Amino acid sequence: MSQNHRNNIEGVVEKIAREHFELDESLEKIIWFNPDDTEEINLLEINPITPATGDVMSFYFPPSSKVPYDLHLAEVTPEEWQKVLQNEIPLPEGWDLKSYQVLSREMAAA
Repeated sequence: MSQNHRNNIEGVVEKIAREHFELDESLEKIIWFNPDDTEEINLLEINPITPATGDVMSFYFPPSSKVPYDLHLAEVTPEEWQKVLQNEIPLPEGWDLKSYQVLSREMAAA
């Protein structure tokens, strides 16, 4: 992946994170899976008021003028995130706990 492409996808992810933190005050953090080796964006939002399902179900959004990448977005509770980290709840195919970046409200505001 070229540095220019890397900077562009990072900028898009940061913009999505900033918008989602602004829209939802209860959102605690956003996990960006596979930030280094993919051309799609996989985001998991950690939100205590989302209904717990015991599953990580991602929703697909095709590329658009605003987000020119395939976007997969899921939301879990903090307790479900802990279960994901303990391999008690599986991630969607292709999402890997060996490669993720945590985006915080503070980082998105900077």
